[in-house]
Amino acid sequence: MDHSVRIALIPGDGVGGEVLAEALPCLQWASGQGRRMETIQLPYGADHFLATGETLPEKAFQNLRDGCDAILFGAVGDPRVPDGRHAEEILLRLRQGLQLTVNHRPCLTRPCPALEGRVPSVDIEIFRENTEGPYCLQGSTEPGRAVDLAVHTEAAVRRLLGAAFQRAESTGHSLVLAHKANVLKHGHGLWVRIFEELRREHPRVAARGMHADALLCALVQDPSHFGLLAADNYLGDLISDLCAAYIGGMGVAPSLSWAPHRPFRCEALAEPVHGSAPDIAGKGLANPTGMLLSTALLFRHLGWEPEARALEQAVADALATGARTRDLGGDLSTKAMGRAIRDRLP
Repeated sequence: MDHSVRIALIPGDGVGGEVLAEALPCLQWASGQGRRMETIQLPYGADHFLATGETLPEKAFQNLRDGCDAILFGAVGDPRVPDGRHAEEILLRLRQGLQLTVNHRPCLTRPCPALEGRVPSVDIEIFRENTEGPYCLQGSTEPGRAVDLAVHTEAAVRRLLGAAFQRAESTGHSLVLAHKANVLKHGHGLWVRIFEELRREHPRVAARGMHADALLCALVQDPSHFGLLAADNYLGDLISDLCAAYIGGMGVAPSLSWAPHRPFRCEALAEPVHGSAPDIAGKGLANPTGMLLSTALLFRHLGWEPEARALEQAVADALATGARTRDLGGDLSTKAMGRAIRDRLP
């Protein structure tokens, strides 16, 4: 992007603000490399909801949609809002309202002495549909009966699978579709039909479908056989969390959601895979690595490839030299880990 980029910052709840704080100096560093940007911080989360009753007001959403290029997001979820309605209305509104169909979750092993010999080396990328499936929040509860509907539209499925095939073609990796079309004949049948259409259009990609239960078993036995994995919202969530275990856990797992058809100015949202972790909030125990790697994914999406590579290399160098938070068996605080990574930026 040649114009000045406007990035909205939403810390959210729990450790979200702590890890986002470690990403802000990375934005400043990129600015020092000549990238033109401005940031705005927004208050939406549990504190704001409990004080005002607002989740994400319509005017604020419209300003995000039309006045920002991307969002850097912490996490949402707070035990003071036990039904989680503020979290649903904020995060799902952003994903669905901005049509952020593609959720990209790379799981790449980086040298880390604490993990050597414990987990296999992997280079897996998950492409998860981000707006539909069972997470569309359409359902009902009745006496003795509860229903959650799963909605799959051809437009969203085609956008997600199109992005996955394009990525597979550019990297040379194989592509596997996770599905349960043998049982879910309508919804997942749609996935298989579109997957087969795109497979014929991309003959250079080694692509195949697998029943999701068999795929999970194979991932546990030997994940090195897999490159790109594509799935609906629900299966993609489960698969990406399993793959995160191979790279050190949820604290180091990044993600980027985007709208490949670019319906609005705001077309991307970067966030770590982990949640708000209210049990450790405010204690300096959160791992900021997933947030910083998510920031690198956002840099790459904006076309800032040198900055993206430099930040990813800084993470790799820090881990390789033994920098790690408690979840990785170390003793660095959130701030100290963020500093250890940023100190290795050029």
